[in-house]
Amino acid sequence: MESKDDDYWNDSTNKSFNFDEDDVAVLEIPSNNKRSLFGEDNTSEVNYGHTQGEIPLHMIISDEHLELVLQEQSRNEFTIPKGISLEEEVKLLRKKIQEFDYAPPTESVIRKLILGKPCSLEMFRAFSEKEQLLDQAVASGSGNAILKVTLFLDRTLKKKLFYSMLQTRPEAVYHYMTYLSLRLKVTECTDLLVFLGRHHEASLLQFSIFVCSTLNVEFKKQRLKKIYCDYFSQPGSNSFYAQLVANYINLLEYQTGELHASGGTSKAIGIQDKSVLETLNYVCGNYKWGDTSLQTNANPFKLAENHQVSQAQFEWIALNERAKRQAWLDFDHIFEKKAWLNLKQKSFKINIPIDRTILRLYALHAPDPVLNTFLGKVEDLQRRLALARKVHSRHGIIDALVMLKDRAELEAFRDTLDAGTEERLYAENALKSLNNKWKSDAMKLIK
Repeated sequence: MESKDDDYWNDSTNKSFNFDEDDVAVLEIPSNNKRSLFGEDNTSEVNYGHTQGEIPLHMIISDEHLELVLQEQSRNEFTIPKGISLEEEVKLLRKKIQEFDYAPPTESVIRKLILGKPCSLEMFRAFSEKEQLLDQAVASGSGNAILKVTLFLDRTLKKKLFYSMLQTRPEAVYHYMTYLSLRLKVTECTDLLVFLGRHHEASLLQFSIFVCSTLNVEFKKQRLKKIYCDYFSQPGSNSFYAQLVANYINLLEYQTGELHASGGTSKAIGIQDKSVLETLNYVCGNYKWGDTSLQTNANPFKLAENHQVSQAQFEWIALNERAKRQAWLDFDHIFEKKAWLNLKQKSFKINIPIDRTILRLYALHAPDPVLNTFLGKVEDLQRRLALARKVHSRHGIIDALVMLKDRAELEAFRDTLDAGTEERLYAENALKSLNNKWKSDAMKLIK
């Protein structure tokens, strides 16, 4: 008995696929126009019996790549015919071996490299042949072909000739550098970069591999010095990177020197190979503020200057460090600046947000006179009063109310203070001063 499957194959209405029907191969798409080719796919709704549209084969694969595939498929591999004598077989093999004395067409070799087929490049012996092979690989745009040819040239050419060939072919340099970097072949990488005149890239590569990956400070310091001499002493080197490396060496020199000078204290150990700001915090804690004779990194002002620390960063670190030690008198040296024309005259100058500074000082338990000093730098009187209330500065509140000439609010605040206290007396004196000023202003108006 025939099955339903047999009926299908025996039925003439079921049309088979004919490869010779059209010159251009096409794909059939559903007749239902509600579905686009690259839109929603629903295989149950596809009607393969009616061809609504046709997609030319060149939209799926380019003519150039299609031709390569067809040529390789049609190319006959070397095989020894069956039934021939041993003498004829030897002749065929000798003939095949002789063919290897001559380099095959570069197009054929590059085609095999693109398609991933095994092929030998050893037949390309002359420098001009190798150069032509690399140019053909670059022209193909295939990274796989470019890298394989480049590695072959690296293996068969002297380094100087090899680098010279790469010098005018940046695509080959890119693929070769990527290959070396992924395999951490730092020496080969830097040698090529130096030959190409890309000294700053070579130094950064050395820095990232040898410097950032080691915890040995002495080794790191010596390696940095070598990088500086090898790459930044060359003409045309990048001055910005050179300064960064010089600053890093300077910082490590100070840190290791401080470790030996302090006898290996825990604080000195704690700054080894640390950042500039962490080192600055350490220096702020060990510096004798007011001593302007020290012109080394042990002076926080010099350290900040040598490493381009901004004024705001310096002030914030110094303020926090001295506040934690309750060294409030040192604030004069941090925030007081000498005038340009008169060096004996000093002015209070702050570069960090004043609101944030006052709140931070309050959190670090700054006394009222210190808070009052910073509150006095707030120009907006209403904002000053609000900040004074927030940090519970009684003197700051009284001063703000006097500046605002708010007698009623000042009297109300005075009544909240305990009798006999210094704050109560200060408020009463402020109120008297405000009343006297009010009377004086009134007399002027009458006159």
